[in-house]
Amino acid sequence: MLHTFFTVLICTIGMNSWPTQATAESYTWHNEPTRWSSNSSAIMVHTNGETDFWRQTHYGFERDNGHFYYRSMDGEQSFTITVNVYGNYRAVYDQAGLMLRNDAHNWIKCGIEYVDGIYYASAVVTVNGWSDWSVVPLRQNPNSLRLRVKREREAVHIEYAESENHPFTMMRLAYLPLAKKTNPIMVGIMCASPNEKTDGFDVIFDELNITKNQSNDD
Repeated sequence: MLHTFFTVLICTIGMNSWPTQATAESYTWHNEPTRWSSNSSAIMVHTNGETDFWRQTHYGFERDNGHFYYRSMDGEQSFTITVNVYGNYRAVYDQAGLMLRNDAHNWIKCGIEYVDGIYYASAVVTVNGWSDWSVVPLRQNPNSLRLRVKREREAVHIEYAESENHPFTMMRLAYLPLAKKTNPIMVGIMCASPNEKTDGFDVIFDELNITKNQSNDD
């Protein structure tokens, strides 16, 4: 399934159109998936089942075993991160997108989530160990979801576009506490399959790019 999905998608969008942005040398895994691969232009993952990021609210449980491929940056650095996400979502709560993380108790994940047959642009903001969840229904199953997240000190702007040719739409302006000056912020891509009855799904992350921004305080 992994090989078939990736082969069809690569033929559809064209490997030659994918620029080099992320390199394996600068990224590391938090909860590495059993099956994944990368090249100079894309990261390809098959998620493990029963994986998620969530803390406490409503459901009463804590999960911190989702897949997160990240690089570390200065805790006060302002930046913009973008990516295109192509997924073969199959089970309820299958999800993929971007993540910003100070630690297990303070993080943001955003992207696409599949819930009861509907595709949503989704954001979960976790502060001091409590998660909240907001969603926007997408008009259709997007071939790709493009994400852009801008972090300026405690403020995180989350935007999405339903394809590479659509304009960005603002989804959320969220608060994420600054990490301690001695600690970095972790930034990268995330995916997960919370459903206990699934064996995961295939997803490609394309054009992952992180740009350092000049702070307003500079």
